[in-house]
Amino acid sequence: MTWFIDKLNVHQDHQRPLPLVGEQMVIRVELSTGEPISESPNFKLVEGSHSTKLTVRCDGSRVKITGNASRFHRIDNLFGLETIDDCIKVYNQVLASVDLPPFTKCTQVKYRQGEEGGKVQLVTDGALIDHIDWTRNHSVPPGTEDAFLRGISSQSLGRGKTANLHVNGKTVDWYQNSKWLYKKLYNKAFELSAHRAKNLKNASKEDAIYYNQLIEFCQELGLIREEHSFKQPWLERHNLRLYGRLNEADFLPHLTDIENIFKRLDDMTHTRYEMISEQLLIRNIVNSTQSANSTQAVAFKWLHGQPIARNSQYYIHRSRLLQIGIDISIPYDVTRVPPTVRSTQVIEVKSVKPPSWYRMPIPITRPQLHLVA
Repeated sequence: MTWFIDKLNVHQDHQRPLPLVGEQMVIRVELSTGEPISESPNFKLVEGSHSTKLTVRCDGSRVKITGNASRFHRIDNLFGLETIDDCIKVYNQVLASVDLPPFTKCTQVKYRQGEEGGKVQLVTDGALIDHIDWTRNHSVPPGTEDAFLRGISSQSLGRGKTANLHVNGKTVDWYQNSKWLYKKLYNKAFELSAHRAKNLKNASKEDAIYYNQLIEFCQELGLIREEHSFKQPWLERHNLRLYGRLNEADFLPHLTDIENIFKRLDDMTHTRYEMISEQLLIRNIVNSTQSANSTQAVAFKWLHGQPIARNSQYYIHRSRLLQIGIDISIPYDVTRVPPTVRSTQVIEVKSVKPPSWYRMPIPITRPQLHLVA
């Protein structure tokens, strides 16, 4: 199933003096003395078609772009750019439009001690990734999108990261407000409809017809969007910042946790709560009836809202139950129980391919770029 890139924030430091690029000069002053400490420009907006924007900044040595390369100059990003190289091609054309040098790949890397014993700093001759979003599309039976997301929200990620189901039921996410990462699933047809007015501002009649086709396509397929956002601290920890010294496959091991939830729920197709012990034995999750009954008893306590002590046995039972799609780390809520548990209804998740009429992205953007004053 194809992954592609949405948001991508990148910067690169240069030795030679570069022109200042920004909207305003920001001056920092020491309040106690009134003396200026530093001055630098803030971000400048570069506007593309279909109400798309990127932000560009250069303080004379550091060049930085933030934005969505797959969305820039496009009416949508249902299917986007699949490689970091292609995203950088888009950004380099934007840099050329404001007389700044292009982002280049890292060929030399070293570390230096920060000033006055501060944090060790990474120094390279190429671009560094500060943030990246990986996304892909799934299809569920039309009309089951909300039930699917409610079921997903019954599952935690990682070490008990509780899911958050949004009030409208159209999005479920994890790691809210984290400085490291953020993950979510959402109803794409609903999202496209909610942003119709903004995305179609000053659009042609042909574009409006195309956009409506996109919404209908998503509705007909029950399209669910998966998104993984990796932020600078996380990228640093996993050594995934050096452009040119990593590839797309390096991210794949970190993009499996939501898919694992799909597999857990798929395993629940014929599971009912009264059959928990039987399922644990059939799937060789436990090797004795006593262990199966013990874990089933914990599941029943969870079902009835009774407190479960967080001791070493708790984590053994939770690990067993997760393998049949039950997550006792999240309080039981009948509205979020996957349909595969409450009935024989099965929600099958499928991959999605672009239709023949879809306007696929190209790495090189249109030449009409406008700085927003």
